Amino acid sequence: MFLDILAISFIIAFIRGGRLHTIPKFHMIVFLVASILLQVGSAFFPAWGNIFVSVAYLCMFLFFFFNREHEDIRVFMIGWFLNATVIWANKGKMPIDLEQALKLPYSPEPIINGEDFKHIILTDDTLLPFLADIIYMPFPMARVISLGDIFIMLGAFLLVQRLMNKPISLLELREGKKYATKN
Repeated sequence: MFLDILAISFIIAFIRGGRLHTIPKFHMIVFLVASILLQVGSAFFPAWGNIFVSVAYLCMFLFFFFNREHEDIRVFMIGWFLNATVIWANKGKMPIDLEQALKLPYSPEPIINGEDFKHIILTDDTLLPFLADIIYMPFPMARVISLGDIFIMLGAFLLVQRLMNKPISLLELREGKKYATKN
């Protein structure tokens, strides 16, 4: 989870003058809930973890699909697609660069021993290694992330800005406008 990124996103929205007035209505939120429950369940049932994570990604895709009219959800979808592709190509687990994982403040032993419910070690046999967790991110909380995670964090940031009534539109930024003013 990127709870630290969400917290920073809310702080930035408050600094920009945003306030939480109404929560937008999302369609088919049951798929989002199912995805979260399956990912949590994968931690409790590691033998089934790869199946749980794969089905969770499918549920998340359905949630994104039904809410694709929002620009921030489309940014999330790019990250989802990149992560899902590498996870599905590697039998339901995200490959992680062990050299980068050794920099983390916790033991990589579960990954090394093959007991981690979500990760496997990146090897020469890994499919699509450029999409794996290969980027060490020391701040705000140390972690190893993927290219897909960067899009997910950007989508989360944009979603929080919209929730706080201070939306930022990447399309309008590209066109030279300061930010979207639609509410």
